[in-house]
Amino acid sequence: MTAAPGEATVERRPGRPRDARADEAIIQASVEVLADKGPAGFTVDEVAARAGCGKATIYRRWSSRASLLLETAHRMGLEPAIVDTGSVRDDLVALMAQFGTKLKDTPAGRILPGVVAEAAVNPEMRQVLSRFVRDRRDRPRQAIVRGVERGELPPDTDVELLLDILGGSVFYRVLVTGERGDEAFATRLVDLVLSSLT
Repeated sequence: MTAAPGEATVERRPGRPRDARADEAIIQASVEVLADKGPAGFTVDEVAARAGCGKATIYRRWSSRASLLLETAHRMGLEPAIVDTGSVRDDLVALMAQFGTKLKDTPAGRILPGVVAEAAVNPEMRQVLSRFVRDRRDRPRQAIVRGVERGELPPDTDVELLLDILGGSVFYRVLVTGERGDEAFATRLVDLVLSSLT
């Protein structure tokens, strides 16, 4: 529609930008709900009540319960620190020891068994878990690739299988048997696995 002569043309302004404070309030409420109730009790209704907002506010930011759950899990402390000692063996020992400690001592580690249990019967949760695990394999994967590039590991090393063996062993030890996944265990594990490759 063309403005009449002498009338100012008024441009439509975009909608209000997202409020970062609301985002953080929702994530903090999500962390509390996940820690208190586990993934089975994690609902958008409960998060909205704790955050003091409506469900529509949450769904404008996250498309589904699963996407909110995934971001919440990302905030709960299983992200490995950057490690690059110049030795693939030392890198993997440090990373696996970190993983074992975080599984035992962080909220994310404590709720992970519930996530795995729900993923077994809930396809949406299976996607959440798959992405969560995939994201946390990046730094160990980089350590292995560096080891291959430096000639510490054979050029045909199956990187993904090696990650499965290392990470799966730590996961099983800490979350299934309840034993410690500390540096001493990580050292034995990495030395045993790497010795089979050389």
